[in-house]
Amino acid sequence: GPDDSYFVWRKNGQKMVCITEQSHVLFDGRLHVLSWVKDSVSQNTEYKCSFISKVGNTTSEVFITVEDKGSLGQDGWAKEFDTWRSAISEHDKMMQNWKKSW
Repeated sequence: GPDDSYFVWRKNGQKMVCITEQSHVLFDGRLHVLSWVKDSVSQNTEYKCSFISKVGNTTSEVFITVEDKGSLGQDGWAKEFDTWRSAISEHDKMMQNWKKSW
């Protein structure tokens, strides 16, 4: 983006100040800019990230939904994680067997 580019982050409509930005000038003179936030939420939260410059503006938004602790719970996540870990392990074993066959 242009050298006057900057970000504005909003959480539930309120401007955030705890953002991290990093920029790097590219070989053709353009500016590569990254921005991110670290945050934790305990309730449904809307984030908006606006990229602003003299050329124009664009906004991305995401809505994070926090589910009730009782709806899935730690046991549910542990079971789901174990299922995925098992599937990945089986896939890895199958790939290793194919390597031996080839």
